[in-house]
Amino acid sequence: MTQLYGMSLLGLRFAMTAGWSSAFPGVPAYCQALPFAMPCLYRCLILACLLGLSQRARAQTSPPPRRLDRAFQTWYNYTGDHQLTDFWGLHTEAQLRRADLLPRRQQLLLRLGLNQHWSDKLQTAAGYTFLRTYPYGEYPEGHSWEHRGYEEVQLADTLGRLALGHRFRLEQRWIRGAGEAGPTFSNRARYQFSAQLPLQGRRVDPKEWYLTAYDELFVGFGRNVDQSFNQNRLYAALGRQFTKAGSAELGYMYHVKAHGDGRTFERNHTLYVAVTYDLDLRRK
Repeated sequence: MTQLYGMSLLGLRFAMTAGWSSAFPGVPAYCQALPFAMPCLYRCLILACLLGLSQRARAQTSPPPRRLDRAFQTWYNYTGDHQLTDFWGLHTEAQLRRADLLPRRQQLLLRLGLNQHWSDKLQTAAGYTFLRTYPYGEYPEGHSWEHRGYEEVQLADTLGRLALGHRFRLEQRWIRGAGEAGPTFSNRARYQFSAQLPLQGRRVDPKEWYLTAYDELFVGFGRNVDQSFNQNRLYAALGRQFTKAGSAELGYMYHVKAHGDGRTFERNHTLYVAVTYDLDLRRK
């Protein structure tokens, strides 16, 4: 724009000094030069308008700035996989999640499912989850109730002393917020990679310690999903196998979660307490 403006001034000055005034006696030189200089001035004005419109459009279409909600939480988890037959099993799970370490309610999760045991390395499952969410954090989303169906595949493997696991889960979610007439449906996919390291031998036996860790990614897809990334959980813990059926873990989880508004992200530091108790209900 500065170059065009300079060109117009140079054209005007040249016209005034190039002897054009002699062609039209009695007419000032700058008046005779204006027809030659005005196209450049017009271009300058048009360019300035376009630049202003583009800046305004960019301001209107650019996403709002992100907001970070950092918090400390405590999750208490019970899990039980109970063998009914050699093939069928019953999965039970309950989680009590507290915000600000303990004082405030965050979520209550209940899960019930059927497991299918194909081999020592392959297991499938399907079931139902109920999730109750309470307002928490600096930017709360409000009360909500969720009914969820799920299907999953679990693969197990070993690498030396490490026991490795892959879990793929699909979820069909019906979520209703407070004041909403009905639920909103959405889909979500989850992938978890886990590892367990025994500390007293090549495998974890009763009365032995172990280390465990996992990373799990949550991705939304389909209708009613505005952004794909939903959350990620990175977990590490020290565990003890008390009996063949029961174990407990005390760990830390770094939890990143995206809110539905697309601009608020939680970064939660979570103390995680987990208890597992598996029953063998097969007829002897």
